Amino acid sequence: MRELPAIPAVAAAALSIVDDPNLSASSISKLIERDPALTARTLAVANSPFYGFARRISTVELAVVMLGMTTIKEIILSVILQRVFARVRPALLDVRAFWRYSVFCGTTSRVFARKLGYRVAGEAFVAGLIHDVGVLIEAQFFPKEFTLLREIQATTGCSFIEAELNVFKTTHAHIGAWFAAKWQLPKQLIDAVKWHHTPALPEEALNSDDDSTGNSTAQPLAAMAALAELFAADMGFKQWAAEETDSPLYLPDELLEQLRANPLMDTEDSIALLRNNLREDYETAVQLFG
Repeated sequence: MRELPAIPAVAAAALSIVDDPNLSASSISKLIERDPALTARTLAVANSPFYGFARRISTVELAVVMLGMTTIKEIILSVILQRVFARVRPALLDVRAFWRYSVFCGTTSRVFARKLGYRVAGEAFVAGLIHDVGVLIEAQFFPKEFTLLREIQATTGCSFIEAELNVFKTTHAHIGAWFAAKWQLPKQLIDAVKWHHTPALPEEALNSDDDSTGNSTAQPLAAMAALAELFAADMGFKQWAAEETDSPLYLPDELLEQLRANPLMDTEDSIALLRNNLREDYETAVQLFG
């Protein structure tokens, strides 16, 4: 590859400082205002019925104050990711379905992180949103290989991951992690992208997040993204993958034990209610992020 899918300069600058505890609303708003798409999306979200603020939000600075930095980061990344989506040929990948799948994984990751008491809840939406970005890179920059991948799936019934390994000798998880590193995203998000399809983590991934997140799961963001992908397949949001055989996912024993012990999933009725709640959260996010 001679050119990378570039992250817009303004968005890159905004992402690089959005986690700074000393950052002022004025500083981030000045960066956002340099990008018309980011400005429009920020104001649209701030004025959406979901937030229902008493008065109309007419400036980006006020929107930043009202929405908070977590939502601002979600807005920035959603705009960036949609720009990558726009470059993918629809004949190769149903981009609209893939975007909806990504939003569903974002909201579902956040729901499970909160309900299971994971300290990474604030980043879970972003992890779910971007965890399969490597698929977009494959479809955009390697259309012939991606077409072959689809043919292998259709003729053998193998999983998407198996077809990738046959064609690319690697997976979208590792490609996406490389891309996320080029974007200079935080390491925990890069790891979430990299490990969500790895059931048994290698040594390098086992001790990276425990101390910083307080979670017993070695890669909590990867686990939340994988769990969201599991539910996406269950609820019909993963049809873009055209899988007869499921791809492996990182669902560690600690997470499965938590799920079995949680009232969220202890009866058929509670699981049905959970699915309804997940769909409602997704529909709200689609309205906010497009």
